Amino acid sequence: MRIEKRLSKTFKQFTESGKSGGIVLIACTIVSLALANSPWSEAYLGFWHRHIAGMSVEHWVNDALMAIFFLLIGLEL
Repeated sequence: MRIEKRLSKTFKQFTESGKSGGIVLIACTIVSLALANSPWSEAYLGFWHRHIAGMSVEHWVNDALMAIFFLLIGLEL
């Protein structure tokens, strides 16, 4: 079996798993904590305070993406 096909099958199985969202969330949390406490912390924090379309990235996450998140949660219920 070709490696591309094997990787594609593995990725498909992972995304269809109910555990995949939690695993990705934990991995992103670990990366964020590592970056925030590393020598690159100033650049990392600077990224969150960079302005895009008049609002900081942090503001976009807190307001826009969280609103979408809670909308989807409400639709699930």
